[in-house]
This record gives sequence, structure tokens and C-alpha cells, in this order.
Amino acid sequence: MYRIVLVDDEPLILAGIASLISWEDHDCAIVGKATNGPSAYDMILEEKPDIVITDIRMPIMNGLELVEKCKAGGCTFAFIVLTNLEEFSLARKALTLGASDYLVKIDLNEDALAESLNKAKKSCDLMIKHQQHQLLNDLIKSSSKDMVQQYLGRLLLSPGSLSDGNGLPPELEGHYHRPFIILCSMRSDNISFEPGEDSYDFRQIQKQILDIISGITSRTFQDQTLLSYSDTIYLLAASLRPGDDFVRTVDNFCAKCNTALKTYFELTAVYGISEQTDGVPCLPCALEHALTALEYYYYDSSSPIVYYSGQTFHRSNAKTFNINFLKKDLSASIAQNDSEKMASIFSQIIDLFQEGKPGKEHATSACINIYTYLYAFFENEDNSYQDVFPYTINIAEHLNHFNSLADIIEWLQSFCSKLCRLLDDRKNTRSDKLVEQAKRYVQSHYTEKLTLTDIADALNISYGHLSNTFKKFTNVTLSDYIASVKIDHAKELIDTHQYLMYEISDMLGFDNPYYFSKVFKKITGISPREYENRS
Repeated sequence: MYRIVLVDDEPLILAGIASLISWEDHDCAIVGKATNGPSAYDMILEEKPDIVITDIRMPIMNGLELVEKCKAGGCTFAFIVLTNLEEFSLARKALTLGASDYLVKIDLNEDALAESLNKAKKSCDLMIKHQQHQLLNDLIKSSSKDMVQQYLGRLLLSPGSLSDGNGLPPELEGHYHRPFIILCSMRSDNISFEPGEDSYDFRQIQKQILDIISGITSRTFQDQTLLSYSDTIYLLAASLRPGDDFVRTVDNFCAKCNTALKTYFELTAVYGISEQTDGVPCLPCALEHALTALEYYYYDSSSPIVYYSGQTFHRSNAKTFNINFLKKDLSASIAQNDSEKMASIFSQIIDLFQEGKPGKEHATSACINIYTYLYAFFENEDNSYQDVFPYTINIAEHLNHFNSLADIIEWLQSFCSKLCRLLDDRKNTRSDKLVEQAKRYVQSHYTEKLTLTDIADALNISYGHLSNTFKKFTNVTLSDYIASVKIDHAKELIDTHQYLMYEISDMLGFDNPYYFSKVFKKITGISPREYENRS
């Protein structure tokens, strides 16, 4: 199917061209329409059409300028120009720029458009052949390692991009004896109601994670190629060294990876592992088996290392997982500030999850549905609690990082606990003196790993109300206040020049030096090392 973008500054002509023929009968589909050059340019960059049909004369940017700008930006497409009778000189120029045809608007009919489309499709096919030839030349020029990585990437991540003629590259012959697939799915240790302040954007640390795992793979396996399967999942195609035991070697690899991930990022991983295969062409099937192993872990999370051995995993018979029937009871418990009733309803919800075993998509959707519904009750109150609730999109992303149904149920329990404490708090609000009590607690415990929940527990108040009240009276969040107190003491310790940075990090209760440096720079604008070396 050839993808078409239409461009004309006259909406009537644009609509007329779009309805002139049945585009599907010509193996074409219109993917965009634009009425001026600048918007057409943005659309072409986004849609990457095969064919552009554009008016020559338009304000701001005419059709020829549009084509020249697109091609200068690396776009490749066939194009047809629309002209008026007096614009033949521009039409000739269009042909010199590579236009496959031009159409005179006044003479435009179904047959003329169809004939012109056929010319454009032939031009498009020639361009594709040229691109494929160029791609082959580029691959030949690549290093052997890069070529293997590109080939395996296309084989496993974009299998449709390999034609029947794409055999094994010579660099793979004799290598990857009995290869297998390992999928490493990152798992945060934070399964609480909301993302922690030290939660990572996995896209930002992807390169560091790849570097760490690559170093371990190169020391463990005979042949190995590491690819990014998604933001949080890494794909390893590997083969063993002669004489190595499969399970022992893979277990050792997984253990080393988790130790490194825990040390540097406070993360671990869940591993789905295929069986050993007969050769590289069998790796796509091995990938499916590794994915099955990860899905099996979702329902049975007893071990983070799951070897595929023909398992099947439970799929809910229900097409949807609907818990809307409990919403009336939920709203009643909020109206009555009844934490016991709220806990009872959440217990029913958790029972439904455990019995129905919804897939990850349905389970996540149900959790977001509950969260959005309950958040609305607090969002519009005069005594607002919206600071207690993160944005829904943050909760959704948090849930999507969970690897098992057990993680999702743990999140529900954490959410229930916070809601119950919030309802109890609303029965007997104690906002007076809370701020000073919280400050005194922080000043007395700044060397510990302080969390808002710890402080709330110590003051016998809900996390949400404490957070909301502190922000209301001080205009800063309690988390920022904790960070500022710790960093003030960190600067004093640095000024003594008696301690290493990791020692200061430990003394002040930070999880690791990386997070200490991150918080220090957020508060002061410079790193601890820059602060130490200041003039």
C-alpha cells in the first residue's frame, strides 16, 4: 500500500482530488492533507509518505520549495505537481527536480490521476530498490561486530525487514553454536503506591545499563549480542563457551547482573530464558519462548529466573476485567470517612485479582480506573488533598514497570493503606504543630534514610495529610526540606576535607553515591566534587 500526502491551498480542490478515485483500488491510501507548505513539511517528516501530490503555487512556501526542503532534510518520496495552464515553466522545473509527472488542474480527471499515480509508483519502487542497494553497501562497510548486531537486530526486532535473500552474514558462520535468548526485564524495588523520588527514567539510564550488562556478557559467553528490546527490557542472544553448563552459567550471569544493577541503580531484573536452539535462524522462535517465560513469571513470581520448558500460562477467560460494580461502595466509604469499609472493599478487589488473574494490561487498566475514580473525590474539596495524589500518567507509568501480578496486588495494598490513613485523618485533623514536629523529627534523624512515610508514622498522621499540610504552611515539600537539611550537613562534612564522598553519602542515609550526587546538584546547582574544589 503506497502512502499518499495531498497538498493544495484551495480546500475545495484538495477535497476534489481526495474523492476523485477509489485510492484503495490503486493500492494507495491517503495518510495526510495539508493546505500550506510549512504544515505539509511537518506532516511529511512525521508520516514519511511514499508519494506527495502538491500544488506548485502556494503562499509562504510553494510546492517546489517544499520538495527541495524535504529532500534536503533526508526525505525520499516520489511526487506529482498540480499546475494551472500558465505555470508550464514551473512544471518543467519540477520535472528537473525529479517529479514523476505533472497534472493540469483544469484537465484533471480520474484517468489522468490514475495514470499519473502509476508513474509515481514506478518511481517509488525504483527509489526503494536504490535504498536497499545502498543499505547493503553500508552493511558491507560496517565492522563485523556491527554487521552481526544489525543482522540480529533485524532478525529479532524487525523480522519483516529481512527478505528471503538475506542469508546469514559470513561473520555469523561458525559462531553462535546452539544459541539462546535471555530477556532481562528491569524491576524497581519500589512497589509502593507512588513512584519514589529516586525513581529512574529508564530511557535516561539505558546506555549505562547496556554498558554494565555488556561487560558481564563478554566475560560469560562465547558469542553475545545485546539489544534494547524496550525501555525496560534488554535482549541477549548468546552461546556458551565449550564445556560450560547451560543452567549454571546462565544462573551465574543473572546473579552478577542483579548484583551490579542493585549496586548502581537500586534495581534488579527478572529473566526469561529460552532453550538452546539449533542455530541463529531459530532465534525468533527462542525469543517467543523467552517472552513466554516472562509472562509465566507474571503469574508465578516465585523465582526471578524463569527457563522456558514448554510452560503454558494462565490467561483470564474474561475479555475485560470490570470492577465498576464496587464504585458505589467506594464513594460511600469516602463520604463517611470509613477506613474500615474502604479496607474491606479493597480486600474484595484484591480477591478478584487473585481469583480472576487478569493479564497485565487488564490489571493495570483496572488499577488506573480505581485510582482515577477515587482521586476525583479529593480533587475538588475545599480542604484539598490533590498534592497527595500524583498525576494519573505517573501512576500508569509506575504500574507498567511492574513485572508480576503479585507486584500489582502489593501496589493495591499500599494504595489502600494510604487511603485508609487519609480517611482517618479527615475525622480528626491535626494540622497545628505538625510542621514544627516534622521539622524537629528531620533535624533529629537526618542521618537516617528518611521517607515521608517514616515521619508520618512517627507523628501518627497520614502521609497525605502531612505532605499537604507541610507544603501549605512552608511553601516547600517535606521531601525538599529533608533534602535541604541533609545537603546542609553534607556541605559541612565536605568542608572538613576528612571524608570521601561515598562515606558522606552513607553518613547521611543516602541509598548510594549516585543518588547523593543527584540530590546535591539539585539543591546547590553543582556536584559534590565541584563544591569541594571550589575556589
